Amino acid sequence: EAVEVKRALGGLPDDLAPLLSAFANRPGGGALILGLDEAASFAATGVYDVKKAQQSVTHIARSALSPPVQVSCGTVTFEGTTLVVVQVKEAESSDKPVSVTHSGLAYLRQYDGTYPLSDMERQVFLAARSQPESELRAVTGATLDDLDRDSLAQFMAERRSNSPVFAGWTDTDILTHAHVTTPNGEPTVAGLLAFGRYPQSFLPMSSVQASLWSGPSNAAASRLLDSREFVGRIGVILDEAVSWVARSTLTGIVDRDGGHRQDIPTYPPRAVRELIANALVHRDLGSYVASPVSLILEPGQFIISSVGGLFGIRVEALGKTTSHLRNPHLAGLLLVSRTTDGMRIIERLGSGIPRTLSALQEAGMAPPIFYDNGIRFTARIQVARNEPPRVITHPPESGTATVNGEALLEAIRAGVGTVPELMATTTLSERQIRYALGELTRSGLVTRFRTSGDRRDHFRLR
Repeated sequence: EAVEVKRALGGLPDDLAPLLSAFANRPGGGALILGLDEAASFAATGVYDVKKAQQSVTHIARSALSPPVQVSCGTVTFEGTTLVVVQVKEAESSDKPVSVTHSGLAYLRQYDGTYPLSDMERQVFLAARSQPESELRAVTGATLDDLDRDSLAQFMAERRSNSPVFAGWTDTDILTHAHVTTPNGEPTVAGLLAFGRYPQSFLPMSSVQASLWSGPSNAAASRLLDSREFVGRIGVILDEAVSWVARSTLTGIVDRDGGHRQDIPTYPPRAVRELIANALVHRDLGSYVASPVSLILEPGQFIISSVGGLFGIRVEALGKTTSHLRNPHLAGLLLVSRTTDGMRIIERLGSGIPRTLSALQEAGMAPPIFYDNGIRFTARIQVARNEPPRVITHPPESGTATVNGEALLEAIRAGVGTVPELMATTTLSERQIRYALGELTRSGLVTRFRTSGDRRDHFRLR
């Protein structure tokens, strides 16, 4: 997508303005090579006049585009022929989308083509010119009755317990201050997504559309094996989507001593969880968005995509530095909210990508492939064919623990006591944790108990 070649033996092609527009709108810009013939296996055919070609491209960039685009021209010798190489600089966010002046159309690079922006894509670019505020808009027709009371009560209890500032505040004051509701008492987009009973009644594109394919989803021979739409507030969607991925993907089977076998998830649950949460929290929440978060499972590939390119950061910096948040208030609400199984939706701001990278590294897998075309962000995990099993465990003898069990014992010694907490602390899946806890309990190393008023199992050293 970052490179285009054009014949220029008889003069400049007449379609350069849309191409320059698309490169300027693309993260990282792009390069145009004049003097290669794609139809002749990219043979070097040369340029009609090297100096005039550079002058003409620069003139187009300055006069035919709005706002003008910055380019730098140079030459390179290839197969004994001089080619012109034009580097097109990415436009500033405040200038996007760059349009062709005479038509008013703006363009986008996608795959190896140049396409005019749709109305929605134009709105995505316009919204990214400054800090978006879509998360704060009042949801027309929604009332406090559309928010889940238990989730709100848990949120307000944590707010009051975490800071004495809120100890004397009324519920209304807390909800307004946190932008769950407007000063008029109407739920905001952020409030409905974090605590709504069924946000899709008002925000139909706030769901996750999941598809399981027998091959690449754009291949003619591929079959759709399963399709699901996950709805509800973000915590509910996150739980259901992570579970669906675990159920739908193949597992690595590890032979264990004594004839036992154990299933290992294809994709580390922590990585899956973080990438889905990232898409739900950082997507564009504008009313113009016409597609939900897309989750696709193909053989050997996990792909999740959402409308809204990266905000305030480039792909190459992900996991290495903090970024500006597109939806800071929604992220703040989810920091003190929990999913249905008691896990925090966000552990801390900026931790999602590092946790994903860590989980994949520990599983012996390659890092995700991140892709940003300016209006949509996609993350892809790929599994190598015939990948060897990543985890090997051994059945316990009396008073001993498996490899997974040792990891759980270490966490329990540090004070971690429930399955959700162990999932957040270790790299193990829920299935692995429950299996290992059963072995630890039977071998007498760990005891199971429940606290008053809590129906979850807790574990401690015996």
